[in-house]
Amino acid sequence: MNTLVEWIGKTEDIQIMYDAGIAKNSLLLAANDGITANFPAIIYPFPDNIREVEAVSWEESVSKAVRLDYATAVACGAIAGLIDIFYVGDFSLDNARNWGSEQTNKFVKKVTQMNGYKGDDLQKAIEHMEKHFPLAADEKTPDFGGGLQHHLRDFSHHFSLGGLMCSLFTQFSGKVIGTDTSGVILIVPVSKTTAIGRNFEEKILFGTVNWFFHMVSDMAGSKSTPGKGTGIPGPIVSLIKELSAVPCFREKKINEVEFHTWVSKLFNGTLLAKRDENGKILEPVKFDLRMEIGILHEVGKQFVPVIINECLVRGLYFLRRLYNAVKAAEIHSVADLKQIDASELLPFNNRVIKRMITVASGVFTAVDVTDAAVRAAIKNGGFGSGFVVDFALRINVVGIGRFVIACKTDAAFISEDIQEAREKRNKSAKEFEKRIADLKCLTLDYEQLRVLYSLEYLILKDDVNVTKKLEDKAVKAAWKQRWQKNLLESLPIVNARPGDFFLQEPEIKKYMEAQQESPWQYLLAMEAMLFKPYTPIFGNDEDKKLKKLKLQSEYLTERFPKIQSIVTKEALAELEKAHKRAGAVITGSTKNLVIGAVGTTAVVVASGGLAFAFAPAIAATLVGEAAAGLSGAALVSYSLAAIGGGSLAAGGLGMAGGTAIITGGGALIGMLGGTGVSAATTLNLLSDDSYVLAECCKLLTFCRTVLIDRFHDAASVGTIQANIDKQIAALREEIEKKPEQCPKEVKSKSKDEKTEGESKIKEKDKTKIVKKSIKYLKNTSDALRKSVLNEQPAKGSPKALPAPPAT
Repeated sequence: MNTLVEWIGKTEDIQIMYDAGIAKNSLLLAANDGITANFPAIIYPFPDNIREVEAVSWEESVSKAVRLDYATAVACGAIAGLIDIFYVGDFSLDNARNWGSEQTNKFVKKVTQMNGYKGDDLQKAIEHMEKHFPLAADEKTPDFGGGLQHHLRDFSHHFSLGGLMCSLFTQFSGKVIGTDTSGVILIVPVSKTTAIGRNFEEKILFGTVNWFFHMVSDMAGSKSTPGKGTGIPGPIVSLIKELSAVPCFREKKINEVEFHTWVSKLFNGTLLAKRDENGKILEPVKFDLRMEIGILHEVGKQFVPVIINECLVRGLYFLRRLYNAVKAAEIHSVADLKQIDASELLPFNNRVIKRMITVASGVFTAVDVTDAAVRAAIKNGGFGSGFVVDFALRINVVGIGRFVIACKTDAAFISEDIQEAREKRNKSAKEFEKRIADLKCLTLDYEQLRVLYSLEYLILKDDVNVTKKLEDKAVKAAWKQRWQKNLLESLPIVNARPGDFFLQEPEIKKYMEAQQESPWQYLLAMEAMLFKPYTPIFGNDEDKKLKKLKLQSEYLTERFPKIQSIVTKEALAELEKAHKRAGAVITGSTKNLVIGAVGTTAVVVASGGLAFAFAPAIAATLVGEAAAGLSGAALVSYSLAAIGGGSLAAGGLGMAGGTAIITGGGALIGMLGGTGVSAATTLNLLSDDSYVLAECCKLLTFCRTVLIDRFHDAASVGTIQANIDKQIAALREEIEKKPEQCPKEVKSKSKDEKTEGESKIKEKDKTKIVKKSIKYLKNTSDALRKSVLNEQPAKGSPKALPAPPAT
């Protein structure tokens, strides 16, 4: 049975779902305060779309000894449930009425005997009390509905705090307060003053003591119908009646019946009356003080199995730990018991007993609810009109209440665990952000990210327009539409409609030229240059049509240089040439290579402020059921393409510097940092050498062509190179220390993978690929070192870089 309990923490709300297996998933989109307000249609994260789920598994996280405690709790809950079934039974209004009347009659006679009455007759006892303790309001009985209704309509006859106040009001004002037949407040003066105090002391005495004993005379009925006649309203009905006189409630209706009339029917017995098939009243069921007392007794019976459940759980918890303590300490006499720390045995205020109570209460409630449903269904021949009523009457409301309290108490401990986990993760995120802070040249903020996606959108739009073959044109248009949809869904932002999010050429120009020439404009252009659309995105047979599609648009090289004045056509050409040269340098080839951007699309999901790529479980979570049948390369391609296209690696959205994405190969450096990333995840990332090669090519291209040649920023390149050296050493050490964490063989069951000709790679072959990826990183580091050394010191570069760490 799933039960959702909300635990309100000091700083945020945490929802805890019991018995629910939900994978951990965090979308790193946080508020950004550094967005320029002058730009149109500003975007920023939409926190309402962010959800963070922590998975807590009892079975995986507890020892065998604690599992025995849980099994004990289950048994206790089942036993208490059986006691509830056979002892408590139905919640019966008839039983409540009979028991309440019996106890009220005994109480009236007992109180009367204390006040001088010597007999045992209920009628004479009532007469005795009415004679000795008159109430001033009785004079106005006809004004408030006579014998049947004046106890309800006259507020001073209410056995509640409100009735006491109205009694005192009559003593000091000489007026009786109540309602007329239409439920409107009615105040009438009394003429006789015999029941009105002559001074302050008498008024207090008559208004309190006389009022109480007069209520005793009325609660068992009148002297003419002792034990059966009209009683007085108890605290519940009194409060409802008093509320019905308030104007804001008086106009309300319950099942087309006015509120004040509904209260009258409840009190006089016609609302809950037993009726025949034609609706004729057979026997009224009055809801007065006697009924309220009886209901309290019926509810009290429900406490019995709940208390038994509690005692069993705590008692067995104590006995088991006492046994273990005696066994461990080798106790042989009563005197030796002093060696045991009793505080460790007590079944209070610790996580295990709180969890046991939660389990036992949950089992008890499950047994009770199941029994109630079965009996109600049998009685009504299914789920008919009377099922709900009979079902409700059999439920142990005390048990449900105890279960809710237990869940909330248990949730407090879980909340603490989640808070600790978050603090630990946030610490890791801050460490990651601190390391990335030195790589600002490889980041884009929110609005720069928006410009990049808008540029890619215009490239796609132009490509659709220039495509002549109608069939290809339709497929490209469908891909563009799906790309837009997935992109906007993966970025929780305000104004997340295509018409509001994507910028047009004049707006792109304004963003590009809002600042002087800086590295981010070339970083954006390089990412757009490497944008490779038409990867699998539909998750069905439509993806097969994408294989033959090619990007025909020349929008980036022909149109983009004309709509802004910073990134020229020549600069784009140089970036393209440098990218080809980078592939040759990194792989050690003598020829320039065309390195594709396959596998470098953004995955906007992270944990602890980190960007993940090639994590199928995370990717599948993002793209939903459409990717459920895919695995391996097919899943990676589909998932990455579905997130947004473009060769981006998402970073911790919401960093202190307003960073939205880490790109240009910077995400690879951050990923390899190890902060918050398991060794298995890091090595799995490296097991796709095409991804590492593509990221290294971007990094080397940007550092050489933009940072060194154009901006002479050797310092930033030196920092990047030092980071790579540090991570290479750490990765090599990790491989030697924990070879078992290298990716293992995955046997694919996907027909699509077999169609694509994907082969199974043995574990040792994957280890070779990881080492090959590390070689790419080493070659990239050497090339960056050489570029920095060639840069003149007068232009700001260091004279020499530290030697790489020993490997």
